[in-house]
Amino acid sequence: MSLSPAQRSEFEEVARMAAKAAVAETFLTLGMDVSNPASVISVQGQFSFLRNMHYAARHLRNVIIAGVVGAAVSGAVWAFWTGFKASAAAPPSTISAPGGSR
Repeated sequence: MSLSPAQRSEFEEVARMAAKAAVAETFLTLGMDVSNPASVISVQGQFSFLRNMHYAARHLRNVIIAGVVGAAVSGAVWAFWTGFKASAAAPPSTISAPGGSR
């Protein structure tokens, strides 16, 4: 079946209107009236706020991870240094013959 250019244009216009109506109904179901520019601007502002919150939460997570890793490394270095100082300060052990020294 071959369509004339006029029929094709009419079908494309009907499809375009149907798609536009379906999208508008979907957004209206989600709480956004696309026919009202103030509503669209409000939703854009809410999405911008959510995006900023997402970035802030990601940054906070990275800061917390860096702090925990830094604390773990600091603790390991402190434990090593304390053990090293304790072993260096200990008097040398003497080996005596069985039964004590005479």
